[in-house]
Amino acid sequence: LDPRLAVRALGQALDHDESHLVVADIDWTRFTPIYTLARPRPLLAALPDAQPESEPAVPATATADLAGRLAAMPSPDRLDTVLALVRDQVAAVLGYASGADVDPERAFKEAGFDSLTAVELRNRLATETALRLPATLVFDHPTPTELAQQLLTELVPADAGGVTLLDDLDRLQAALSTLDADAVAALDESTRAGVGERLKALLAAWTAGQRPAEVASVAEDLDTASDDDLFDFIDSKFGTS
Repeated sequence: LDPRLAVRALGQALDHDESHLVVADIDWTRFTPIYTLARPRPLLAALPDAQPESEPAVPATATADLAGRLAAMPSPDRLDTVLALVRDQVAAVLGYASGADVDPERAFKEAGFDSLTAVELRNRLATETALRLPATLVFDHPTPTELAQQLLTELVPADAGGVTLLDDLDRLQAALSTLDADAVAALDESTRAGVGERLKALLAAWTAGQRPAEVASVAEDLDTASDDDLFDFIDSKFGTS
């Protein structure tokens, strides 16, 4: 505490005959976010210096740019991108050399996070993503990976359900395209036949799932019908010749 400020506070306490008094030099910008982490504190309402500073407005384009870049990426790359951002910010808060030093599966609490550093990380990520993030972010999502998944869900809501079916097909197509004619010829006959049969089965199952219920029902009836049943069906639909 600055000596002049301390002497002045002592004089004020003596002038008002204060018998129970604490004099403290409080950094409100650091104390208020932590003290109000769980809920608003009426005690601070009468102290102008203790009011939290309004967060600077972040242009909406910041979120749009990041969300747009993520949406344009293949789905598997999106989480890696957001996770790299989280790890970089964690490294900055904890004083690590780089995000590579941050274990993505290690709990923030185990890494040394407390209420103060949790708020600092929240503020950094809010600036980077332009999202409104709660002060309890680190406690709600206790590892970098879980936190990155939550941020990705907010930035690209369509990704909340995980990797899309089309992304799975893209990966399958990419895997098959790496095989040239010689590589395919080198496979044994049973492997080639097995791959072909599985692809046909997948296509058949997908096509069957798209048929109207009535058509699917008829197809199932025909599959199990006897010869007499088939002739009866033809007679009922087209008449006897």
